[in-house]
Amino acid sequence: MKHSCGFAKRRKDLRQFTGFLILLGFFFFGCTSDNGDDRSTFSGRYEVEEYSQITYAQRPEYEVVIRIDRGTEDQVIISNFYDMDMDVSAHVDGRSFIVPPQVHNFYEVEGDGVLSGNVITMQYKVSSVLEDHDFFDRLNAELTLIE
Repeated sequence: MKHSCGFAKRRKDLRQFTGFLILLGFFFFGCTSDNGDDRSTFSGRYEVEEYSQITYAQRPEYEVVIRIDRGTEDQVIISNFYDMDMDVSAHVDGRSFIVPPQVHNFYEVEGDGVLSGNVITMQYKVSSVLEDHDFFDRLNAELTLIE
């Protein structure tokens, strides 16, 4: 009899241990929000406050919309970038992103940003690609989530 009781206890312990391993597996591999897509943390409508590092002037406030670029694995689209109706793409990595050099509406833009709470802090530059224009600006901005 003593033999069978030890066997039953080991089976119960084994089942408990197996259950624990299954729960642990769900914790590490199966329970991430939005399939682990960091881009969803950036999605929304933001109010933008920009300051030029060249002229030290504040530009008028405006809004941008950030949405997930569904055709990619790590990009978002920032609509109305620089208040110029430009759709700029950015590569997301965790709570930061990089705007690689790209040309829109005769302007080349590039920069980066970091999300903290509901505010994105950005640094970027905007320059003209036209040979007869020497426009260049380097900016700091705070994007505050509206919705």
